[in-house]
Amino acid sequence: MDNYIVLDTETTGLSSDYDEILQLSIIDNNGNTLYNQYFKPQNCTEWEQAQAVNGISPEMVKDCPHIKDKLDEINSIISSVHKIVGYNTQYDLGFLQAAGVNIAEDTEIVDVMLDFAEIYGEWNDYYADYKWQKLTTCANYYDYDWGDDTAHDSLSDCRATLFCYKAMKQ
Repeated sequence: MDNYIVLDTETTGLSSDYDEILQLSIIDNNGNTLYNQYFKPQNCTEWEQAQAVNGISPEMVKDCPHIKDKLDEINSIISSVHKIVGYNTQYDLGFLQAAGVNIAEDTEIVDVMLDFAEIYGEWNDYYADYKWQKLTTCANYYDYDWGDDTAHDSLSDCRATLFCYKAMKQ
């Protein structure tokens, strides 16, 4: 049995050195929601560029818990599996580890973005590698129906990533 989780984050910016997680979602390999939580950042007070992408405002998270208050619950879910799937997975894991989440060294990490780059086949001469594509490009490639979901909500992105991962494995 191939049990794994799919996770995604929305953040205040691109650097795990000083930006913070605003939303974390985790689903299982059957698409069941295991975790979906918004967080109030401990240090960041505004994130206009990120908000323009993910739609998460300071007002939306002002009464939410800090991620540090939920680490036991998050670590429990992550430690229960040996495989994590994501889209640009190292980005999300970098933020999670910076927040205090433990990822076991023997955990298999699958990055659908890296696998899809070769399938999509757009070559980048500068990097001498296949160009990374957005999740929306991958989802469109596999005819994913977003339904009422929207990209850049971490739960919606988890669902799309799971769909794409399963489509790529077929």
